[in-house]
Amino acid sequence: MDHPSTPDAVGALRALIVSGEQFRQAIADHFGVGVTETVALSHLRVHGALTSGELAELAGLTSSTVTALVDRLEGFGLADRSAHPTDRRKIVIALTPSGKDQLDRTEEWLAAALQVPVGMDPAAVTTLLTRLAAALDQQTLQISELPPADTAPQ
Repeated sequence: MDHPSTPDAVGALRALIVSGEQFRQAIADHFGVGVTETVALSHLRVHGALTSGELAELAGLTSSTVTALVDRLEGFGLADRSAHPTDRRKIVIALTPSGKDQLDRTEEWLAAALQVPVGMDPAAVTTLLTRLAAALDQQTLQISELPPADTAPQ
């Protein structure tokens, strides 16, 4: 913590992380899924289709937990599983069109949270992170005020 503003930047980053966690919970509540499901969906969005082992590793879950998780995601119509193209022992999990649509909505909310100026020095980073945390808080509030999305099992 060489610069006097570094502790402030660390505090702002922690606030951003907390706001991100609250944002994730609001997303889960809005779509009627659990936080673990939103973590899995994020990994599928970032990495594309994954084997259950890859998803387990990325999400920090056991293989049996991932099996139940994928069952739930399929039930919500957000992801599906298919045979691995080259290894019959593996399955591949991918987002469905509905899953992609739901993630598109979350990215719109994230994009709205990014409508702040970016600075490079620690004081500017503190300001940026503080504004990002407030923007995520606002998005979380707006999402929580929306009616639940129709994600009933199909």
